[in-house]
Parts: sequence; C-alpha cells; structure tokens
Amino acid sequence: MPSQPPGTPPAPIDDLLVDPHQALADRREAPYRLIFSRAGIGMARLSLSGSILEVNQRFADIVGRQPSQLVGLHADDITHPQDVAPSRAHLESVLAGRQEGFQTEKRYVRPDGQVVWAAINVVLLREDDGQPRELVAVIEDISERQRMQEAMSSARAAERASKAKTEFLSRMSHELRTPLNAMLGFAQLLRVDPRHPLHDDQRTKVAHIERAGAHLLAMLTDVLDLSRIEAGSLPMSIEPLAVGDVIEAALAMTSNQATDASVQLLATPPETGLRVRADQLRLRQVLVNLLSNAIKYNRRSGQVLVEAMGVGDEVVISVSDTGRGMDAQQLAHLFEPFNRLGAERTPIEGTGIGLVIVKRLVELMQGRIEVSSQPDAGTRFRIWLPRAERQTEAEDSDFGQRVRTNFGSLDTGVDATLTLLYAEDNAINVELLRQVMRMRPQWHLEIARDGHTAIAMARAEPPDLLLLDMHLGDMSGLDVSDALMMDANTAMIPRVALSADVMPDQIAEARQRGFVEYLTKPLDVSRLLNLLDCCARGEVP
Repeated sequence: MPSQPPGTPPAPIDDLLVDPHQALADRREAPYRLIFSRAGIGMARLSLSGSILEVNQRFADIVGRQPSQLVGLHADDITHPQDVAPSRAHLESVLAGRQEGFQTEKRYVRPDGQVVWAAINVVLLREDDGQPRELVAVIEDISERQRMQEAMSSARAAERASKAKTEFLSRMSHELRTPLNAMLGFAQLLRVDPRHPLHDDQRTKVAHIERAGAHLLAMLTDVLDLSRIEAGSLPMSIEPLAVGDVIEAALAMTSNQATDASVQLLATPPETGLRVRADQLRLRQVLVNLLSNAIKYNRRSGQVLVEAMGVGDEVVISVSDTGRGMDAQQLAHLFEPFNRLGAERTPIEGTGIGLVIVKRLVELMQGRIEVSSQPDAGTRFRIWLPRAERQTEAEDSDFGQRVRTNFGSLDTGVDATLTLLYAEDNAINVELLRQVMRMRPQWHLEIARDGHTAIAMARAEPPDLLLLDMHLGDMSGLDVSDALMMDANTAMIPRVALSADVMPDQIAEARQRGFVEYLTKPLDVSRLLNLLDCCARGEVP
C-alpha cells in the first residue's frame, strides 16, 4: 500500500466504506432527482398498494397540500369518491400483468373541498429480475381545459335545445294556425259577403267568433315572439323611419278597437321630418300593443293620446290614457311575464306577456321604456329611441299611400278572365279560398292538390298568379317555385306564399327566392283581395 505524502490527513472512514457501485448509481440517479424535484408537471412515486412514497412540489400544489403531508397517504385518500373505483381497477390491471401502465383522467379533492381535474399517466417500474417494484405517475392539471370543454358542451346543448324549441314552435304555429285559418276566414266571409248580408243577431254572433279567434291568434303570436326574443332569433332591420307614418299606421290598426270601446284616439302631429332609427314592423308592434292596452284598460268615453318629439339625439314617443292607472306595487311587477296584475279577475282578455315583449323589443332597438301611473288617474308610457337624420320631402315613406280595400266586387277595367292557380293539400283551406274568390268573379280559380301537379298545371297553362302553400304533401312551396324558375315559360309567373309557417327565416327565404308576397294563415281576406285587385291592374308588388 503506497504511503501518503507527508502532511496529508488520513481519509475519513466513511469514504473508505463507500460502495463504488452505489456511488455510480447515485451519480446516474442525480439527473432524475433534479427533474423529479423541479419539473413543471406533477410527479409521484407510489407503492404497489397505492400508498404515496414521494411527490414533487408541483403535484403537491395541484392537490393543495405540502409534500410532507402527502407521503404515507393512500392515493384514494385524495381522490374524488366517484373516481376511486375506476382508479383501483386500473391499478389491479397493471399488477395483474395485463398492462404495463395506464392513462386516465380523474378528479382530486383539495382540503378546502375544491375539485381538480387531472390527466394521469402511470407506469410500472420493475427490479432487475423483472419483479414489480413501484409505480411512477405523471400528473397534469387539466381543470381549465375541462371547464372549457364543459362550457362548449353546454353551449352545444343549449344550441340544440334552442333549435329543437324553434322547430317545435314552428310546427305548433303551423298546426294551430291551420284550423284558425278556417275559423277566422269563414267568419270574415260571413260578415262581408254582399250577396248574403247578415241580420244584426247573426252579425253579433259572427263578431264573437272573430273576436275569440283573434284573441287566440294574438296569444299564439305573443308566445312565438317571446320565445324568439329569448332565443335571440328575432330578426331586426334597423333603418330611419318617419315617426308620423309609424304612428299613423298604429292608430289605423287600433281604430276599430277604440270605436268598439267608446274610447277616443288622439294624436299630436310630430314635427315635420322627425325620424327615428328602428325596425318598422317591431316599432309598429310596440305602438299597437301600447295603444291596445291603453284602450282595453281605459274607461268608456275615455281618451288615448299619442305624442312624439325629438329630444337631443333621441326621439320620445308617449302613449297616455285616462284609464284606471296602477299603484306602486303593480308598477314594480309590470314587466314580469304572465303577470296580469290582477286583470285576470276581470273580463278583459290578455296573456300577461304583451308588455314584456314591448320592453324587450325596445331594448333590441337600442332604446328604453319608462312608465308613470297613478290609480284612477291614467298611465303614460314613454318610448325612447335613437334619432335619425331629418328626412326630406322626397324621402317621405309610403304609409300614407295605403290602398283601402273594397270587399265588394271591384271593376278593374279588365275584361279578360284572369287565372289563379292555388297549390294546397288541405280541403278546408281550398274551400275557404273558393268562397273568397266568388267576390272577384273576374278571377278563375284552379286547384292543385300537391306540388308536382302544380308544376304540371303551370307549365301546361301558365296562370296569371300562383298561390303556394309552403307545406304541400309531396314537396315544399319553395321547391315548386324553384322548379318553375328553371322553365322560361313559367319563370315570370308572380308567386305568392300562403302559409301557416310564420317563422322569420321561412319568410325571408321565400322573399329571397322570388316570392312577391307572403300571406300568413289565418288568411286576411282583405289583404288577399287587395293583392288580386293590384295584380288585375298590373300592379304586382
């Protein structure tokens, strides 16, 4: 044994006893220990029974504990109760030799009760002789990803539910409007047919039928509108509108109701050129609803006043009545769906959702609604909407040019007989139209019971006007229209829809595909007659 240099201290006994093989193993394990301790992903060593032998700091952070608190615990102790059984099944499969490891997603429960989702990759380590030694797990926190997936799943589910709801409402609307078409259509014919005038008692009974049918139709329309608003599927076409024209149209639509209720409708003309940015159909719907309520809840010989004025960059339209008014408690619940504020105990008809629709329509048009009222002193609603630039005389709208319909036979100056081809598979609807057409003897009516027959008849003898139901037995009205558009001899035939489908996307699609008008069921007899008269004069819309 060589001697040590003079002055060299003797080697420590521990160094002399170090196993060189162990030192080599320690040096090889050092990089692993460094990775284990500093990895940005969770790591854990577990015994074959599932007890925790060692964890790194990242894993401890994931499960909300200190590393020292985890050593000695069983993996099941920190696992969500619903995930314990699947975890044990995976472990048993590895120990039985059916697999060398497994990947899964599971939940851990932190001490504060918070649940953490984790993706886990577990492998089995073996001794040199092949015997299982321990398990090593790599754990990744996927809670945020899981939340995003759940949100996307919820959004897709909501979208499917919304679509199903829309389809259901469309079918319900169609099925309810079809019998209403016969009810209200024949009632209108009984009332206006000049060949068979009704005596007073009969006229009163027919009026009851029309009123009940109109109430049912109004309820159906309100429910559909509210559902479309809540689903975000109600289309809006915001444009500059002449305030005076919209008010005039709303007054015209409620004038008969006011007359029947002995209520006077008054309007203060707005300043010349006052315009508002709104959807024409929906603003008119808002005003008609407010006017109708002001009439219904008024007193006999009462008044309803409509005013409009510009205030800065806004327009305010007010509807005031001299009716029963409301107290503070009623005002607090005014815009709650289906809450009629006690009116359900009176003979006054209503659904309790009209004002809800009004408020939401106004908000969709970037406006707001205000209301003031006192018991026995009347109520005033104020609608605030964005103001549009002043119009010029050349930009006047055509509200004042509406055509008044004569229910009697109209002399159009056309001697030749005109042909209307009506495609409809419902016998009652066909009979209703036959009765309506008797009031226009210059028109000859042809009936097609299905789409293919309509196409064949139109090609054989092109009619002057084609009236199409949108849901025929063998094909849709849109399909019939498309087929005729492909033929040069029938492409120019004016096509009008007559359907119980009142969903906006259906109406918009029909107009985009060349329909000149879209009539809805229940049939407005006056509107159809007016259309026939315009067509006879060559004034197709």
